[in-house]
Amino acid sequence: LDPDEEVRSVVKFLFETFKEKGSTYGVVQKFGHLKVKFPKRAYGGVWKGKLIWGHPTYVRIRSILKNPSYAGAYVYGRYRSRKTISTDGTICSKIELQPMPSWQVLIKDHHEGYISWEEYLHNLAILQQNQPKGVETMLNGAAREGLALLQGVLICGVCGKRMTVHYGGNKGLYPIYECNWRKREGLTGKSCLTFRCDIVDEAVAKRILEVLKPDQIEIAMKAVDELERRNKATQNQWLMRIQRAEYEAQLAQRRYEEVDPSNRLVAATLEKRWDDALVNLEQVKQQLHEFRQREHLELTPEQRKNIFALAQDLPRLWKAPATQTKDRKRMIRLLIKDITVEKLLEPKRLILHIRWQGGAREDIYFDLPLKIADRLRYSKEMVDRVRELAQNLPDDKVAETLNLEGRMSAMGRPFNITMIRNIRRVYSIPSAVLKRSGELTVKEVAEKLEVNPNVIYYWIKQEYLKARRVKNGLPYWITLDSKDEEKLRERVLNSYKLQNKKNEHS
Repeated sequence: LDPDEEVRSVVKFLFETFKEKGSTYGVVQKFGHLKVKFPKRAYGGVWKGKLIWGHPTYVRIRSILKNPSYAGAYVYGRYRSRKTISTDGTICSKIELQPMPSWQVLIKDHHEGYISWEEYLHNLAILQQNQPKGVETMLNGAAREGLALLQGVLICGVCGKRMTVHYGGNKGLYPIYECNWRKREGLTGKSCLTFRCDIVDEAVAKRILEVLKPDQIEIAMKAVDELERRNKATQNQWLMRIQRAEYEAQLAQRRYEEVDPSNRLVAATLEKRWDDALVNLEQVKQQLHEFRQREHLELTPEQRKNIFALAQDLPRLWKAPATQTKDRKRMIRLLIKDITVEKLLEPKRLILHIRWQGGAREDIYFDLPLKIADRLRYSKEMVDRVRELAQNLPDDKVAETLNLEGRMSAMGRPFNITMIRNIRRVYSIPSAVLKRSGELTVKEVAEKLEVNPNVIYYWIKQEYLKARRVKNGLPYWITLDSKDEEKLRERVLNSYKLQNKKNEHS
């Protein structure tokens, strides 16, 4: 086993993983998940110059990604020592990282690198974008967890800064895109833009599925090739671990066999090291077996067939429960560079200026949902229809007519008399005028005959008066001719009870 070849393989795997994950933490997590060890050179002590394999740390991975030596460049002046004098007179030295234009020496293609200089600059840009508390940027950040699909992709059309995501509601299940940069800087008293995530995410996802539809089979082939390439790289790391464990076991065996048997203490120590190496070899093989069963590194013909079947139905793949939100975000970043958002007040709508990765540009317009008060408010056309019907029909007939026309209330329910009364009250719609020409009310007849209105109701019940009533609960409309009026006046004069009440009232 060539240690240098193994080191080169692991470093290449690191850069490939960063290209796949897009973040330093993603690389660390995958190395830990795969149990891939990473080398470092020991400095000083009895292990000076020896390679030590262990779990990679965030700082270690980030330093490699930012080191131009891995891109084949020779650099001098990346760091500079600066001395300062404190208030108590103490001289302090501080090492500061210098920007690239300040490097004293930069020789590209000085030696063979793991990545090209363009890839190195691209990695630096990604690391800069991934800083959540760094300088404001208009570029995409890493695809993170969360329900907002366009996190890090949206740009505010007011101030030009990248929009953030606010998770509110019950346990943060309702994400909202917002931009508070101008408010945070004290330039205004309100947010630049604020709108719900789901309506924008659905519009962009729908457009992406429409764009990808003609090339689904080609995408499936590339996806299968990419999975096989990643599986092969992962498999190679496991094989190298086994080779290293076998080499250490063989080396321990040779040392044990070459020792003088008379030196029992040394022989026992070497025998124990040989046993430990054999145990470690078996453990690595067992871990590889378990990992293969858990991760299914090799794609079977049946799995390939299933992948092609899913590719033919990309919407199902997009909406599948097994597809994580983080994976959907990566798919979006492969196609979309950024989206600038503008908001119109009249009418209330959003304009999404999409900039695709290939350089094409496209605008999507869609109306924003109304506020709950506006959604429950009746339209002008509905109010005018109620006003028209109320001129000749009572409230119950108005409700019945609207239901026959197939109209629904603001809450999506059939109309009833209470709803019609509320509409008339809110919009000041008078009730229907059901009185015909020449008809009198009960009060008018009672005043004319100088009796109590209850007497008029009694006469109507006894059919002494001709009265019309549209329905129970509505007023009577009385037709009183001269003959009926004369008869009723005689009835009043001949009634001792009515006369007494009349005199008492007088």
